[in-house]
Amino acid sequence: MKKFLSVFLCGLMVLSIMAAPVFSAEEVNTSGKEMDIRIISKSFNNQFYQAAFKGAADAAAKLGVKITTNGPDVETNTSQQVEQVKAAVNAKPDAIVLAACDTASLEETLDSAKEAGIPVIGFDSGVPGDTTGAVLATAATDNGKAGGNVAANLIADPGFQKAILKGTEKAPTVLAILAQDATSGSIVLRVDGFIAQALASLEALEGLKGAVSVSGQEKWTKPSANPEKVKIVVVVPPSSSAADIQAASKTIFAMDNLVGVFAANQDAVNGVISATNDGTDLDRADGIYKDIFVVGFDSGTSQREAIKDGQFFGSVTQDPYQMGYQAVVLAVRAANKEPVSDIDTGSKWYNAKNIDNEDIAILLYD
Repeated sequence: MKKFLSVFLCGLMVLSIMAAPVFSAEEVNTSGKEMDIRIISKSFNNQFYQAAFKGAADAAAKLGVKITTNGPDVETNTSQQVEQVKAAVNAKPDAIVLAACDTASLEETLDSAKEAGIPVIGFDSGVPGDTTGAVLATAATDNGKAGGNVAANLIADPGFQKAILKGTEKAPTVLAILAQDATSGSIVLRVDGFIAQALASLEALEGLKGAVSVSGQEKWTKPSANPEKVKIVVVVPPSSSAADIQAASKTIFAMDNLVGVFAANQDAVNGVISATNDGTDLDRADGIYKDIFVVGFDSGTSQREAIKDGQFFGSVTQDPYQMGYQAVVLAVRAANKEPVSDIDTGSKWYNAKNIDNEDIAILLYD
């Protein structure tokens, strides 16, 4: 278990450049006492959650509270997390911040927290499906906005615009989406957001008004109002196995007039990389798919390397730092009996130009 006190932030100088909100004592009143907030992640040593802990520590320093961070060794160790949450409830802190490995296994413990008057704040994936009423708000990514962020940055690029505008009624150009599945809430929202923004951005280009269709999956099918010049095609593999995702990726790269590909999560990204000879087929100089713009979501070593090498055009990362920061703000407010509501912690576009910037690098995780 690792404890951060408000004075510990002197070692986190890099974070001072980040745009974290600053709250005055009037905005978050701790009533003159040092609050005790327990933070429990889905996996303690995961780089994503370490970045979230840094954000939480920064918020704690600004608000004058004490935080204690914890989490299981791996996300699948549900029983370990249950014991950690029980221990946190028994310690009677002012609030608990939680990313649940399995909501159902925590129901009894969350009931105990509510009975004890301990507010619970979710962060990252939060506590989905909580029926106890203990969870008052969540600090997490708005996946719809994040998916839109990918589309906006892709379609704003002049090179992509030149390629997509080559589409004709006889030979429409194709922008493909690889979604691991059509049921996961976060992935569905990312695809929803990407399609909505892509339609808006593409139809704003000269000659494409009403000439963009969406097909491939019934959930997202939308015929064009006029003869199509651009097709957005959603591809979902028959299962989420690595082999099926890779096969679906190969299907995409065999499409005629393919201009761009959006891989909607890290598994989809890995599938694209595997299907393109570890990304070498995407090489902008001599790869067989050198003219195709590939964008991703999240981070991971393979994706970061593909972006640095120019094989991927760019990607959007979630903001774990802000998840931790805003979760502590919500926890303090909830402990003070102030009303709280969900907070979108945002997403950041990164590419080869800014991937090594300090404010981006800290958000990239495996």
